[in-house]
Amino acid sequence: MRGVVDSKFDVIVLGAGFGGSILASILARQGVSVLVLDAKSHPRFSIGESTIPQTSQLLTLLGRTYDVPELNDLGLGSPKGLRKQIGNSCGIKRTFGFCYHELGKEHDPDQALQFGNVWRDENHLFRQDVDAFLARTAVSYGATMMQDTPTASIDIREEEGVTVTTQKGQQFTAQFVVDGSGRSSVLADRFALREDPPRFLHHSRSLFTHMIDVAPFEEVVENKRSIPWSKSTLHHVFERGWIWVIPFNNFEESTNPLVSVGLTIDPRTYPKSDIPPEQEFEDFLKLLPSAARQFADAKPVRPWVSTGRIQYSSRVHAGPRFCLMSHAAGFIDPLFSRGLVNTVEVVAALADDLISAAETGDYSQERFDHINDLQISTLDYADRLVNGSFISWSNFEVWNAWLRLWVVGTGVAESNLGGHLLMGRHSKRPMTENPIFSPFEDPGYRPVFEKAEAIILAFELGRYSAEQASRELWEILTAYDFRMPLRAELSGQEWAVMNRTSRDLQMGTKQLHERWSRRQADPGLA
Repeated sequence: MRGVVDSKFDVIVLGAGFGGSILASILARQGVSVLVLDAKSHPRFSIGESTIPQTSQLLTLLGRTYDVPELNDLGLGSPKGLRKQIGNSCGIKRTFGFCYHELGKEHDPDQALQFGNVWRDENHLFRQDVDAFLARTAVSYGATMMQDTPTASIDIREEEGVTVTTQKGQQFTAQFVVDGSGRSSVLADRFALREDPPRFLHHSRSLFTHMIDVAPFEEVVENKRSIPWSKSTLHHVFERGWIWVIPFNNFEESTNPLVSVGLTIDPRTYPKSDIPPEQEFEDFLKLLPSAARQFADAKPVRPWVSTGRIQYSSRVHAGPRFCLMSHAAGFIDPLFSRGLVNTVEVVAALADDLISAAETGDYSQERFDHINDLQISTLDYADRLVNGSFISWSNFEVWNAWLRLWVVGTGVAESNLGGHLLMGRHSKRPMTENPIFSPFEDPGYRPVFEKAEAIILAFELGRYSAEQASRELWEILTAYDFRMPLRAELSGQEWAVMNRTSRDLQMGTKQLHERWSRRQADPGLA
């Protein structure tokens, strides 16, 4: 262990969380000298536990590209690799589960939707263990890690570099600083980068904790779907709000009895009061009798957290010798589990530039301008998608149609990225400047999304009835000739996503994934 900490580095990373530690691991593995400063220490509580296939695909792509195999253990090598690295404290995710509720009524099992990939499990990451593992990984590759070391000030001089001073009086210099510290971003505060109010359409606030003795939902209601709700990231959705249920105890060898639970609601419909968050959660359950039975015996194991509006944005995400990374730049809502994948997208886009800059000494702002476009487009797309979801929850048929828009865009992106991976196309910059409407997406998706969004906004304003909005959304979806690997093999079958009566929206077929496993690429992936 190094006895004296160096004072000069190529890059300083603020925050030793998920994104900061992954970036530090990649940089250190590629010979970049990197210092990670964190105000707190591991292990620690963190929300944001659910992965999606794109998360795993990109982690594996980063691991292969930059020779950090531990990232594959969290990626496509999981859950087996994950258990090898940190044990059995993380849960499995077989599907997204959406159970629709009308306030004051029992849940109708015919108004429940599942969407997932049938070929492998995703993960419910127990973040205190996962983040601690990633921090250790960064150190193992040569990153200098200093925990319990809050930053006091940052001085950035475009022609000279960065000086960071800690609250302990230590001073460190670098050529570039990356802020991965989240909402309480030191850089956002230092340069007054926050927009007030945030530019987003969506409004939500949240209550959350970890609990024990949460019953599997399939034990308290009839489940007509193909996969038990306890094997999913379960969303109880209702008008202008939703509850998440993310179990870590949902496989036989689990050593973790905890379940992540949270309530997210529109504060314009449900204003925040002085009611303690635990009582507010219990009061909401009285409006959701089916969900209430799931929590009849549940007990929190840590204090509830209650937030104000969780949306925030920044006017600049990257500037002279600095970058706000992911949640330091902005945040929308955890509805579609995009928090972690957005973080990995930014790491993927940033890593090669930092490695090249360290080699050449060129840290010019132009090199990093694309980070602004990337993160702004990512956040704005998530804002529009989640805002439309909250609007649609006033009527199940509108929600049933709106959800398919997300399913199609996500499914095509995952399929194309999967083909890119399986054929070994590891580029130094695996993401493009715009990750949402990128080559991993179908090029026709953007206009389809924009047409559908116009309908959902008109529905919110009362210009369309629920029946009209649902009908027009379906017309847009069924006219969309999306491209997906091996879709031709499904001819003669009506794909579930385009069948409005289908509730099991599982993506992929056994034949599709068998063909992928034999590395037979579809021409559309070239």
